[in-house]
Amino acid sequence: MNILFLGAPGCGKGTQSKILIEKYGIAQISTGDLLREEMSSQSDLGEKIRSIMAKGDFVDDKLVLSLVSKKIESNECKKGFILDGFPRNLSQAKSLDTLLENMSKSIDHVLFIDVPDEVLIQRCTGRLLCDTCDYIGNKDRGENIGDPCPVAEGTLYQREDDKEETVRNRLEVFKDQTQPIIEFYEEKGKLNKLIGGNDPKLLASKINKIINI
Repeated sequence: MNILFLGAPGCGKGTQSKILIEKYGIAQISTGDLLREEMSSQSDLGEKIRSIMAKGDFVDDKLVLSLVSKKIESNECKKGFILDGFPRNLSQAKSLDTLLENMSKSIDHVLFIDVPDEVLIQRCTGRLLCDTCDYIGNKDRGENIGDPCPVAEGTLYQREDDKEETVRNRLEVFKDQTQPIIEFYEEKGKLNKLIGGNDPKLLASKINKIINI
């Protein structure tokens, strides 16, 4: 089962991906994670990526496609995969189609989660991450930058691309570059539009019905 999530930063793609991963045992391919892994390697490429992401801009298509291709070919994706954060524009969508066709694979379901901008901004700017585990905190719950992680022996921090100015820029870039791919997949008859909200369980139930039709 190969699934593609579409939606602006903070719409809930990551949360829904985790639910499907646990239920179906498929791998998640998050370009954000792939890029952050490269940054953590402290390579020259990683430093270049860090500078681009801090501004809220997107990394070069060829680089991202190369990272995605390598992941799809790994043993982790033998049972299928979930793409989160890629493709971000029409060119990437077409390149992904070609890549998968050459691998004798295809996207089974395209899920677009639509959430109002102000809700997305609130979610992203309030989000805090642990520097040692995958815990996701939030300022709305009274957590702050520098607090100890409640799960692991780590410290909570805010990503550079979750600061308000950067988030607003990311949303504008999303509208300009990513919106056309919604039409691209709709024309292929693969698009499923879902209205996101504050109830992830309800959204997960709607997604489950779609992928089990």
